[in-house]
Amino acid sequence: MASRQPLVVEVLRGPVVESLHQVMAVVVNEIGNVTHFWGNPQFLTLPRSAIKMLQALPLIESGAADKYGLEDKHIALACASHRGEKDHLQALQQWAEKVQIKESSYICGPHLPLDEASSHEMIRRGQSPTVFCNNCAGKHSALITTCLHLGEDPAGYEKYEHNAQKRLRKILTETMKVDHSKVAAGIDGCGIPTYAVPLQAMATGMSTFINPKETPARKAACERILRAVKAFPFYVSGSDNFTTAVIEKSQGRAIVKGGAEGVFCGVLPEKRVAFAIKASDGAGRAAQVAAASLLLQLGGLNEAEFKALAKYTMPSVTNWRGDVVGQMRIAKGT
Repeated sequence: MASRQPLVVEVLRGPVVESLHQVMAVVVNEIGNVTHFWGNPQFLTLPRSAIKMLQALPLIESGAADKYGLEDKHIALACASHRGEKDHLQALQQWAEKVQIKESSYICGPHLPLDEASSHEMIRRGQSPTVFCNNCAGKHSALITTCLHLGEDPAGYEKYEHNAQKRLRKILTETMKVDHSKVAAGIDGCGIPTYAVPLQAMATGMSTFINPKETPARKAACERILRAVKAFPFYVSGSDNFTTAVIEKSQGRAIVKGGAEGVFCGVLPEKRVAFAIKASDGAGRAAQVAAASLLLQLGGLNEAEFKALAKYTMPSVTNWRGDVVGQMRIAKGT
């Protein structure tokens, strides 16, 4: 399907449409050619955390993951926006000890765990969050690890001109087919640069994971990352979460990763397609509903799986007592 009309997500309270969100989406095949789109596929936006799988490629391709004996759960964490649960923090601590990374080396900054129960437990115990609680700590571990493996000083690894960022720009340029040295950059929530690219370029980047024309080294790195994400979806996100639930329920037939401000990317290895989604108003709730609808349409989830994940794919609107008072859905005709 090709439509200049974006997907529209309706938020109903009772029978009344209380809010509307417009969501742009683009789907590409294994070599990055567009097969479907809704809205403007050239819409310029920031990928944020939705492309962490691409940002993990230098960790594998440089040989750093092998040198330090990183496990697949660590590779999954490199691709993650983890929720700060106990197992996440333990695995990140283990990774830092393997590589001998000091906590002071991380520039991502601490925040309370995104998982509410873990956050409450930390507060009850009077504990202060560490940098490992930051949802991007796995990505930062990967950046520092790669620097150390290559004999580089990781200090300042977040700076635009540091070798760590040059490597990321090279990878993103190669995979997205957009020269990242010539695009506008902002600073992500975790402190490293994020680059403004067309939505289509994000989908093209994700097609790297299924592109048969990649070099043997790139293909091997992509296969390792896919294997890790499929095997350890909990480490990509956490408990009670759309990303984890989709990867688990589909048994890896659908891989999704969200980012701040209503961005989602995904790849369906068996269907040989990849996609990118952006809610124009930055609403994550709308991007999730649109991603779920797209997964159903593309065959990443079947009808039974889609219904089994109804709390994410067809989310209810509730009041403070927990009563269902409405629903979110894709508007008919979009």
